Amino acid sequence: MCRGPVRLTFRANEHTAMRYLLPTLLCVITLTANAQKAGDKIQIESTGSWYPGKVLEVKDGQFFVAYDGWSETFNEWVGPDRIKGGPAEATPTALTKFKVGDKVEVEYGMVPEPATIMEVGENKYHIKYENTVFGDKWVPEGQIKKL
Repeated sequence: MCRGPVRLTFRANEHTAMRYLLPTLLCVITLTANAQKAGDKIQIESTGSWYPGKVLEVKDGQFFVAYDGWSETFNEWVGPDRIKGGPAEATPTALTKFKVGDKVEVEYGMVPEPATIMEVGENKYHIKYENTVFGDKWVPEGQIKKL
């Protein structure tokens, strides 16, 4: 595990110096590899579940994060214990029924309208209506029918 700063004295031979230097270098490399920066895709822990999102800002070891598909009002500062991953780990788990690019029907008002799945989120899908006047929105799986 990473320990605090290591003081090296060069009275010892090279092997002794490397014994202390190598763990310190490995610790620095590990911390650097896991460092998050603004724009990184991550997973964010909230109330015991992990949600896809991204880092908006980093300050004093804290991360200002945005949850994918959620309003800006849910953006918040979190500590490193509540984030994990990078692009590979932050891919949302696909829901079982639909995937990006699927042509579907989603009610607009009370009328079913054709749409396309644009993004898969946590228990919901980002869809875009074919009629551009209707725009796009996030909807739960239960409101979508496959064409």
